[in-house]
Amino acid sequence: MGTESSRISENDLFGRFFLKKPDGARYHDYYSTIDSIRPLLQSEDWNEYVTGYYVNVFGNMDAVRLSFFSDDPQNALKCKDDFCSVNNIVEIQPCEYPHKVRISECYGGEELRFRKFLHMYTLIGIDLINSDLLNARCLVATFRLQVMRSRQEYKPHFEGTFEKHSLTYSSLSVEDKEQFWSDLSNWPNPPQVDWAHMMVNMILPGDFVRAREWNDFLTPKPALSIAEINEIIAPWNFRIPVGWEPMKKQIT
Repeated sequence: MGTESSRISENDLFGRFFLKKPDGARYHDYYSTIDSIRPLLQSEDWNEYVTGYYVNVFGNMDAVRLSFFSDDPQNALKCKDDFCSVNNIVEIQPCEYPHKVRISECYGGEELRFRKFLHMYTLIGIDLINSDLLNARCLVATFRLQVMRSRQEYKPHFEGTFEKHSLTYSSLSVEDKEQFWSDLSNWPNPPQVDWAHMMVNMILPGDFVRAREWNDFLTPKPALSIAEINEIIAPWNFRIPVGWEPMKKQIT
C-alpha cells in the first residue's frame, strides 16, 4: 500500500462505496471488512484507476465507507465490483457515483491539502489497525479525551506508535512527516469538527463528539483519567488496560 499522494488532484472525481462483510457483528465486521479490502487497496489495478482514498466507519459500526478520488471512474467501479464479487463483500447501499465536488468546504477550504491528508491518515491508520488493534484504539481514545481535550501537543502522543507500527509513516520524508503533523492538528473552523476527527472516526471507530456536544470541546478541559475513559468507551467493546501508555519515541 504505497505512500504516494502526489497523484491526487483537486480536480479528481469523488465517489464512495459502502461495503461490508455479511456477518452482522458490530465493530468486528467493520474491522474485518477493512482487513478484507486491503488486497483491493494494495492492487495495481485499483491504484492505477484511483489516485487516493480514505476510510471511515458506516452503518451500525459494522461497515466501511470507502471514499475515493479517481480520474478513471468506470474502471475504478469495475475493479471494486470484481473484487467484491470474488471476496463475499456486499454493498449495503448504492455507490455514490464519482462526481466533481469540493469536500473541504466545511474544513477550511484547502482542497488539495485536505484530500492528501485524508489519504495519508488512512494508510497510517490501516497500518496501526493491522499491527495491534487494541493499542490503536487505546491510542485514539486517550488522544481525544486526554490530549486533545486538554490541548496538549499531538505529536508526542502518536509518534512512538507511528514509528513502530506504521511502515507508511516511517517511509515518509522529514518534510512529509511535518506536513502530516500540521494537517492532523489543523482545526480551521472550530464550530466544525477538526481534521483529527477523521482519523479518530476510522480507528475507534466513531468519535465521542456529537454535534450537540461539540461545544464542550471548544474550550480546554482537564484530561480524563483512564478509569473515566473506560466508562465512556464501554459501548465500544474494549477497555484500556491498567498501566497502558502510548509508545515512546525511540532515541537514536
